[in-house]
Amino acid sequence: MKLKKLWIPMLILTVIGDGIKICDTVFNVYGDNSFIFNSTVCNTILTVSAAILLITGWIFSIIDMKKVFDVQPTKNFLCGLFGFISSLTIISGGIIGLLSENPNIAHCILSLAGGGIFLLESCVSFTGHNTLSKVPVLSLIVPIWCCSRFLVLFIEYTHKSIVATEMFDILAVAALLMFLFYHSMFFAGLNNTAAVRKSTVYGMLYVSLGLTVAADLFIKMFMPSNAVAGIDSEVVLPTLSNILAYSGDIALCIYALIFNASNLKIADKTFTVPEEGDIDEIKDEKTEDKKEDKPVEEKFDDKKDDKPVEEKTDDKKDDKPAEEKAEDKKEEKSDK
Repeated sequence: MKLKKLWIPMLILTVIGDGIKICDTVFNVYGDNSFIFNSTVCNTILTVSAAILLITGWIFSIIDMKKVFDVQPTKNFLCGLFGFISSLTIISGGIIGLLSENPNIAHCILSLAGGGIFLLESCVSFTGHNTLSKVPVLSLIVPIWCCSRFLVLFIEYTHKSIVATEMFDILAVAALLMFLFYHSMFFAGLNNTAAVRKSTVYGMLYVSLGLTVAADLFIKMFMPSNAVAGIDSEVVLPTLSNILAYSGDIALCIYALIFNASNLKIADKTFTVPEEGDIDEIKDEKTEDKKEDKPVEEKFDDKKDDKPVEEKTDDKKDDKPAEEKAEDKKEEKSDK
């Protein structure tokens, strides 16, 4: 399977994009503009790297489209561990949001519900028994929570200047939303083949962007607040909610990486695709059988048709001389 090799371009592009972006934050944003590239170039390189990774994942997915495999949730301790950590950070974020001065009640409730369902999905990785397949609708709560997170983040950006801030965290959450949607399809048991393929593509994209954004925000959080005027001059406060959110994002990235790697390993061993040579042999056998059947039928038909014809012709041949003899006798009598 080609998708099994997607981690190679993901690793290369992540090292390039993440490395340049982190250097930009350290040397340009909170430093003295001493990096070889300015912030605009660094952001462009990260965007191009993410786009190349997404296109590469689509190409690999299209190549593997004819391959059919059945991957079911199995035991994976590391996957369950990081899923458990991620679910706790989501639930804790919802509780802290409810206790804040101006809580977004809808988003907080969805955080509690989404974190709870994600906790059940983590337990599936611990036990290997998919209890969510009995109630598949529950698995949709997790992507609904992520959709709420995306909307809240987008609304926050409408109050900021696009020139002074970056939007990579919005792109990362969008990739996370797509990953969690196909992730929920997998646990619901709906079209596992497509769910594994597409969750791998968007999961790898989220890993690349999510690690970049989390590292970038942690650097801004703990470095001195002497941001240079220009792009990305925002200051991130080291609050409990921010620490939980960014820690949860890193745990989600590791979870997505282990989840995809485990599924691809099983899919690579179980996929089935009829080869072209086998299909041609089957077609040739069918055509040969048809060709052999037709002459047999024709032979039987010829035999059936020939017998009556021969009998009729013989009768006619026998009848004509008898009539001629009778006429000759009559003529002889009349002459006498």
